[in-house]
Amino acid sequence: MAEKHRGPRPPELDEDRMRALAERMRSVHVSRIHEMPRIELYLDQLLTLVSQELEFMAVPGEALVTGSMVNNYVKQGVIPAPRKKRYTRRHVASLLFVCALKRVFSIAQVSELAALVWSSGLDLEQLYDRVCGALEAALARRFSPEEGDGGSVAPALELVDESGAPAAPELAWLLQAAVDALAARVAVEQALLIGEREA
Repeated sequence: MAEKHRGPRPPELDEDRMRALAERMRSVHVSRIHEMPRIELYLDQLLTLVSQELEFMAVPGEALVTGSMVNNYVKQGVIPAPRKKRYTRRHVASLLFVCALKRVFSIAQVSELAALVWSSGLDLEQLYDRVCGALEAALARRFSPEEGDGGSVAPALELVDESGAPAAPELAWLLQAAVDALAARVAVEQALLIGEREA
């Protein structure tokens, strides 16, 4: 009788593959603004770059970004419109932000968060770089054996104004919570993919 109520047997996670995944996730690096191409990109180049940057969170059968998505994000005002069909570093950073966070949140929520960022009055390049660092740190924490449960409390993301003084604590809290949620989702998805490959 007890057999009937059992759920599906969970896939076993190979320790060596989990160790390799942890190493890969602890070494994730999302390009900072100064590391992005200085030249303006065409749409196909933009799609390739964004896909490569976010490859660490890719799930088979799902497109991280397509031309249609980019066009819709521009129409909805989530990312800035290209100039003469060319995309700058700001476009790349905006699209990376949107594509990463849409793994966890609806496009309406991502749009609302992006609007808060754009209207913050903070240096957007510096803000983007700090959020990238926070995401990398959140992923590393999720996959660090010395942290025990892999979900230890994150240090608060600190945003600063032009003078270097702390600024926008509510936005910093919101962005930290968003990257922590994204890191948790990526951890679960990628670990399950290991189990699926072994099943």
